[in-house]
Amino acid sequence: MNAIVRLLSGDHGLPPETAALVSASQAQLRLILAHFGLETGKVWVAESGSGAPEAAAVWIPPGVSIDEEEHRALLRLHGLRPTLMPARDHDGRIPGEEDHWLLAAVGIAPTAHPAALEAVLDPVLRIVDGASLPAYATAPASFQAELLAPFGFEPCASGAARPEPRLRRPPKGAYGG
Repeated sequence: MNAIVRLLSGDHGLPPETAALVSASQAQLRLILAHFGLETGKVWVAESGSGAPEAAAVWIPPGVSIDEEEHRALLRLHGLRPTLMPARDHDGRIPGEEDHWLLAAVGIAPTAHPAALEAVLDPVLRIVDGASLPAYATAPASFQAELLAPFGFEPCASGAARPEPRLRRPPKGAYGG
């Protein structure tokens, strides 16, 4: 699991201040991945021929609610302070929006095969498109806007209540891709 967390918290090509935030979040990401990603979400991992992780993505399906108090209690139990705003309370995370899938975290190794990212995004994006649902990416996944742009993710307004960057991908038929 540590190798997957390193992928998800990689700072490749990020601005220095964002890279520092993502790097400092490794312990929190490990906890989120173990407790929430594996319990309520879908964790996709692409491996090299030798079995080393090359890319990883944590997807939260529509309607999943992760209790914020439980999240904060787990952080306290493990002596962690929130270093970023993770994808918790997914059911109410993006108010006023339709049902959607949430890309909570994504990462790729610098030496990964170009198809590795596609391998961890496409299976869920096919589900998203089949159901005519959008997909959103919130921090830390949204820090990877350049990686996600070829898959149809575009910046959307965050608002004062949620200052972290957000990305939205309409269903495939909706953007002509």
